[in-house]
Amino acid sequence: MANILEKKGDNITRAINFIDSGLKEKSKPSVHRLISESGARFNLSPKDEEYLIRFFKQRQSESEQ
Repeated sequence: MANILEKKGDNITRAINFIDSGLKEKSKPSVHRLISESGARFNLSPKDEEYLIRFFKQRQSESEQ
């Protein structure tokens, strides 16, 4: 069971890294597009994608302060 949870966490970490690298591209794709793409790429659940949306919104609001 622990291996399944670790793998899930690894996929979210990979998705965050994927989204971060996508945001650094010159074309600047939207965060939502990158989250959707990472969901398919890393086999994330809709709840995982919701987590990523909250994560990036919070990070953005913290960087604006």
